[in-house]
Amino acid sequence: MNGESEREEPGLMDAMNSADPFGIGKATLEVWRAMLSEPDKLVESQKRFAQMWLEILERSAERVAGDGTAPVIEPDANDKRFQNPAWTENPALDAMKQAYLLMTQAFLSAIDATDVEPAAKRRAKFFAKQFCDMMSPTNVAFLNPDVVEETMRTGGQNLVEGLRNLAKDQVENQGRVALVDTQAFKVGENVGTTPGKVVFRNELLELIRYDTTTETVYKRPLVIVPPWINKYYILDLQQKNSFVKHATDAGFQTFVVSWRNPDASMAGVAMSDYVTKGALVAAQVAGEIAGSNKVTMNGYCIGGTLLAMLMAYLKRKPAAEGDPVITAATYMASLVDFKEPGEIVNFLGEDALAYIEGKMSERGYLEGSEMADTFTMLRANDLIWTPAVNRYLLGKDAPAFDLLYWNNDSTRMPAAMHSYYLRHMYLANELIEPGALEVDGVPIDLGAIDQPIYIIATKDDHIAPWRSVYTLTQLVSGPCLFRLANSGHIAGIVNPPGGKKAQYWASKDDPKDPDEWLLHAKLREGSWWPDWYEWLGAQSGKRQAPPAANEKYPALENAPGSYVLVK
Repeated sequence: MNGESEREEPGLMDAMNSADPFGIGKATLEVWRAMLSEPDKLVESQKRFAQMWLEILERSAERVAGDGTAPVIEPDANDKRFQNPAWTENPALDAMKQAYLLMTQAFLSAIDATDVEPAAKRRAKFFAKQFCDMMSPTNVAFLNPDVVEETMRTGGQNLVEGLRNLAKDQVENQGRVALVDTQAFKVGENVGTTPGKVVFRNELLELIRYDTTTETVYKRPLVIVPPWINKYYILDLQQKNSFVKHATDAGFQTFVVSWRNPDASMAGVAMSDYVTKGALVAAQVAGEIAGSNKVTMNGYCIGGTLLAMLMAYLKRKPAAEGDPVITAATYMASLVDFKEPGEIVNFLGEDALAYIEGKMSERGYLEGSEMADTFTMLRANDLIWTPAVNRYLLGKDAPAFDLLYWNNDSTRMPAAMHSYYLRHMYLANELIEPGALEVDGVPIDLGAIDQPIYIIATKDDHIAPWRSVYTLTQLVSGPCLFRLANSGHIAGIVNPPGGKKAQYWASKDDPKDPDEWLLHAKLREGSWWPDWYEWLGAQSGKRQAPPAANEKYPALENAPGSYVLVK
């Protein structure tokens, strides 16, 4: 029997792998095997669950009798699903809420307690949490007090509107819940409106030079390299929260890369192309226009990963005429160490990458919506279930919100580049290994980076966890200033002065342990932007009159340019 079972199992696993490229079934099977191999732990876990469930029933009965009592379990402080007072004041709803939270806790704790390989455990737990989120009582119309109250108020009109929204999303949004009113914004009209000119264009990028707004400017230009996973105007949403507008008003000659949205013709574009034909060329052109071969650069998200590769490349490549000198760099929520990249790791593995590469080989690129779906699942309650309740059960229109509009404006990934990025960064984590990666035959060593750098991470980042971002301070050889903003990957970066919740932590030291850094860091109220202006100003040379127009690089068209408009 054992021999037959062993012979059958590879066939079973092969079938599972082909139908389950992200390894959900395989990880779940490993967890169940571990649970069944240690029945005493499973029985003990079930006993604890039963005892707590009985305690919920007893306390609910006491509440019905008029006796106040503390709940057995409460939602996380960041969980917004149970904000309606009825979830606390109504004994039946309170018991249901606690039962659901207890079930979720027991389910995930049982997975935690199993003795399986950490990656399989993490993947099983992540997708189990997705299932638990889907099963929340807040997603059921007749159990959700918000929906019941709205149905009573409108005579059921909310459900009629919800059905219309559902049908509309099936037709217009490929069955996905619409997160934003896409008709409320247009790039160049009410987002991406800071005045500027496209002064350079190649097959990878358009370079935007923003109009100066001050009588004098810093001599060294600022070149911003945004991620190409999304469009650049996250840094230029509207005037009040535009990073580039604020940088320009602070006296910096500001240039921003607007990446081309890839199509099948770009299937072979490599990561090294993004370094040499992308970030490097942008720095060269900006320096020529500003009349300074010395520049400062900002990299955001994967743009920062690229910037680290560029800086290390320039330190090792033979000097060439026209090479820019990067005197200082800023890294905004950027990973170079992918050992702990956050929950996105649950979508990655050999089977998953083979599946993604197979899809990319058919088209030459990864479709933007597929990438967006992955990031959406990282925040399922905020970006799937709560919007679904609002849209389909409460009958609300999708909101007109600039940040969500940008998030919905997804971009594609060239096949060769994206495969390289996933395999060499996320899977092998080779960027932190000196000489493991090359750009045009030049070995990359982050330790060669000796320029001053400013690193800003965000405390609740689910894409670039701040402790992983912090690792860069230990890899480079130059002086570092590390700052930690509150909020997440976007809101912590797009965090202008005047925001009510803006705050960040700062320290002059950069010990090896990020938690030790946080222990000694001082909390500062307000945006981190002014702190960055002060630091960057000291790295940007003297102030002078803005340079005249450059005949070699005439204006091709007004900002925001053409590349950003390609859907």
